[in-house]
Amino acid sequence: MAVADPLLDRCQEAVDLLGCEAFSTLDELLAKSEAQVVVVATPSSSHYADALKVLRAGRHCVGEKPLALRSEEADELVELAREKGLGLFINHRHLHFPPYYHLKGVIESGVLGDLYSIHVCWANYARRWDWQSLKKNGGGQLNNTCPHTLSVVLPLLGSPVKRVFADLRNIKDAGDAEDHVHFMLQTESGVTADVVVSTAMALSGPRWILCGSRGTMTSDGETSKLRFYDGTKVGALEVIDAAAPGRKYLQEELPWEEKELKADPAPVKAFHENLLDVLTGNAAPVVTAESAAEVVRVTNLIQAAAGQSS
Repeated sequence: MAVADPLLDRCQEAVDLLGCEAFSTLDELLAKSEAQVVVVATPSSSHYADALKVLRAGRHCVGEKPLALRSEEADELVELAREKGLGLFINHRHLHFPPYYHLKGVIESGVLGDLYSIHVCWANYARRWDWQSLKKNGGGQLNNTCPHTLSVVLPLLGSPVKRVFADLRNIKDAGDAEDHVHFMLQTESGVTADVVVSTAMALSGPRWILCGSRGTMTSDGETSKLRFYDGTKVGALEVIDAAAPGRKYLQEELPWEEKELKADPAPVKAFHENLLDVLTGNAAPVVTAESAAEVVRVTNLIQAAAGQSS
């Protein structure tokens, strides 16, 4: 067991607590230790370079999100891990949590009809002045909170993202990175996602809204309310291209049903438990390196749509 940290007091803390080796740089750790699985927990701007070193040294890599700041860098890491037969694990832990499987289950059940839009609001109000509020460090909501959101939203959409609108703003944080992110995604199949991720909203609505052709669900991720109807209980509509009968707008009474659902426990192990099972050949990864790279690709599309470079 080994740790690398440029701060000597933190190295000493690790030695005292764990009895491990300690080094001041990642290069030293890779050269002088026998660690086979290396966790990269550095600032976002360093994720690519550090993960590249780990993989080139022939070690499995566990990284924090985002995998990289640029899509081409993320693809390079994925390909390198594949070529070397190494594990590349990115901590998109929300794919191990109950809300994702709850939302996925409702969509796949068909109770809402065909999904056409997802609305997401991950918001609170808190002022920041730490390193993550600076662009030079890869800071801001888009690189630090949105990867969690995108890791859940993208697989729910059902097809790749092709069009993006985005607005990135710094409202109140001390640094220059955005603290308010608003973007809309449209997939190849036409499904949209309207997403707000912000630390500049003192009040907000439901975290999740799923809109289908026969109903809608609102959810905080744990408890959900559904309003829907059974399509087999209503007749087909035929348009009337003439004066409205009785000079009134046409209306009908739909057989609405309402239901409240609770999210079940996630049917998968926690992120690090799954990681161990993968490395010992007992499971497939819940979070694939390819899905982490897709999060980076869409993040870059959002930046471009907002007029910012990645």
